[in-house]
Amino acid sequence: MSTNLITGIAMRLSTPDCHPGADWYNAVVDLQDDITEVLPYLNAELKDADYTHKVKVLLWKSNGKKYAFRPHEIIISPVEDKEEAGRLVDDIICTVNNIWVRREEIEPNFEGKKPPPKVLDIYKLLQRTNCRECGFPSCMAFAAVLRNDSAKYELCPYISEKDYMSLVS
Repeated sequence: MSTNLITGIAMRLSTPDCHPGADWYNAVVDLQDDITEVLPYLNAELKDADYTHKVKVLLWKSNGKKYAFRPHEIIISPVEDKEEAGRLVDDIICTVNNIWVRREEIEPNFEGKKPPPKVLDIYKLLQRTNCRECGFPSCMAFAAVLRNDSAKYELCPYISEKDYMSLVS
């Protein structure tokens, strides 16, 4: 079928700008090849990837690592040292190339994840009496918890499942 997409790289470790003094690094992979075309296929194949087609960025978490894919760059974080970075880079390059080779078998996905609902939108679905029947001190506190853990909606006896599911789906 097709040849590999990524044929040349340069890897370096960098300290994270947002965490001065951190005891870990970012593995920055500068790509000789533009990987823009594979991003929708990666989005389709990598579990829980989040792709923003407009800016050509795909974010993905796997095994405690965060990956950011851009047209000429892949960043992996956190990494402890150059040895770990090398292993992770080899693995992700292999994954990207494998998906590229199989792209004719894959339906590309150009959609990113739907963002979680806003706390205020969830709050509007609640009774707003601060009854505490859910176990939280207020309806606003419960709405904040629901934003990150939708399975807890059943704790509120007053929320409509239909309304809540229409908000999060």
